[in-house]
Amino acid sequence: MESVAVRGVRIWLCLGGLWLAGLALPAAASVEKDFLAAREAYAKGRMSQFLKQAARFPADHLLSPYIRYWQLKSNNPGPAEMLAFIEQHPDTPLSDRLRQDLVRRLAQSGDWQGVLDQAGRLAKTDAETRCHGYRARLALGDAAAERPAAESYLTPRDLPSACEPLFAELFARGALTQEERYTRLRLALETGNLRLARELDARLPEDERMRPDALTRAQQSPAGLVAEASPRRAQREAALYALGQVARTDPAAAARLWESHLASYAEDERRHGWGQIALAAARRHDPNALDWFARAGEQLTEFQRLWKTRAALRAGRWLEVFYSINAMPEAMQEEAVWRYWKARALKALGSGFAANALFARLSTEHHYYGLLAEEELPARLEPRPADHRLTPAELAAAEANPGLQRALLLRRLNLGTNAAEEWEWALRGMGDQQLLAAAEIASREKWYDRAIVTAEKTRELHDFGLRYMTPYRDLAETYAGRQGLDPAWVYGLMRQESRFVDYARSGAGALGLMQIMPATAQWIAGQLGLDRKRAHAAVKEPETNIRFGTYYLKHIHDSLGRSAVMATAGYNAGPGRARRWQADSPLEGAVYVESIPYLETREYVKKVLANAVHYSHRFGTPTSLKARLGIIPPRASAPAGGDDAAPGPADQP
Repeated sequence: MESVAVRGVRIWLCLGGLWLAGLALPAAASVEKDFLAAREAYAKGRMSQFLKQAARFPADHLLSPYIRYWQLKSNNPGPAEMLAFIEQHPDTPLSDRLRQDLVRRLAQSGDWQGVLDQAGRLAKTDAETRCHGYRARLALGDAAAERPAAESYLTPRDLPSACEPLFAELFARGALTQEERYTRLRLALETGNLRLARELDARLPEDERMRPDALTRAQQSPAGLVAEASPRRAQREAALYALGQVARTDPAAAARLWESHLASYAEDERRHGWGQIALAAARRHDPNALDWFARAGEQLTEFQRLWKTRAALRAGRWLEVFYSINAMPEAMQEEAVWRYWKARALKALGSGFAANALFARLSTEHHYYGLLAEEELPARLEPRPADHRLTPAELAAAEANPGLQRALLLRRLNLGTNAAEEWEWALRGMGDQQLLAAAEIASREKWYDRAIVTAEKTRELHDFGLRYMTPYRDLAETYAGRQGLDPAWVYGLMRQESRFVDYARSGAGALGLMQIMPATAQWIAGQLGLDRKRAHAAVKEPETNIRFGTYYLKHIHDSLGRSAVMATAGYNAGPGRARRWQADSPLEGAVYVESIPYLETREYVKKVLANAVHYSHRFGTPTSLKARLGIIPPRASAPAGGDDAAPGPADQP
């Protein structure tokens, strides 16, 4: 006879099956019910009810740390009590959450050595705790903290109020200057954070601020604002923002406007204005973009430089691609995307040896660019690693891991956010065998997204069966076959859309395994002769979702010249946009993908097609990524009637 833990309660097994299961399972259910009741009482502030529930909750239960955490939080604990909990429960993310609270508490009391000690032990930091850490370092005489602290100020994002004392001190020390305030103002305007821009403007001396209506006019009558010369720096920054607004819809009109008023602006402002126009033009695939980038010179933001490189790629100007990548910050050059395109540029320029050295390094990495690099080499340098076979001991160790057990229990209680947080916490420091064992457990529990994410974390040992699993295979192959679609492509898309979470719902409202928008579901139902009113409910079911998704994918595949690249982009961003991103002449598929203006869609297409390559190997029908990318045909008029009546499953604004 042996025993196993189920939901925190030990159950005895014998040859005849579960023994005393009738006692154990109801007991487990009762404890779980008590936990949920305590959680609800705490969340609603019913403290007397919560404390009664907490008092009788088993101290050795997997979920007892949550009860103790809520008890502690309700009593306004001191640092000693917080530290005691952290040390007692290191195997749950609640300890890190409480340590963040402790850092804030120590900062409020001015215990800077304590802040430094605790901030250094955080697994996850946020902007507030980072600011407290910088303040602690400065208070303790670490002048080396000035530069990184000052750099944290230069962001277009809102920062917590707890950072204000840090920045005030940096301005007092001279580590931040008025110029940095203008730099941040420009960053805020470029990213459309007008609330922050107004806040920064209000902190300037009164005679340097923009006019009260400047930002309103920048949106409503931008050309007029650009035309008005102003001695105020902030007002000119508002005018540069207005110039960008014009460029977003008509780069050529913005260029004419800017040419007419250059004399009213300083040289660095002139160059920045050309950079804004060039950026907008590059994202619209305007062939004049590179000429406008040339007028901006080397005074480009990182984002502008990325799009200068993409514009050069689209134009086939390999020398400019090479020099533009070389001008990027070193960390950016080391990103896989730019290592790949630098190698392609070298190859196009006749430097095959240097190109192959870059391709060889990339080919060992498991991502889109690794696959592309491998296909550029004359032969693979080493065989594909075999999937690691787990031993019973490795699986048993994972099954006994309290953090993984707690995560699975929370998931069964429909507390998905807490479950995912516990799971990620439990994975910290795991080696490849441990990660694969955890991924296998998640797979057996049909927690497919956690299985995939966990399997993807391995470094040397891999299991591509876990990374590229095939749940719902009968349904997927049946409906892919009916539509004449490649099952590997369907799986590649489904994996990216939902990680096989059948109840997935996006922020935009897309539903299910293939993430279909309600309006799209109704349109598809009408095309299939089904009840449109029932489509919203039906599309949540795996079979209907896959049936609808494959129908829609086939529809846009046919309407977009049977290009898998364009259909993938169209599935995410809408077929009309996929068509607008074509060039006037044939374009290499990889270049088309690299120049998609939307980051989400660009990364989506890369991942779907790379997934499809891996699935094709699993299904015994291997195809190369280059073959899937192919050549994108030149832009042509949409067919009569168009296909834009069918809204995209995850259409973007």
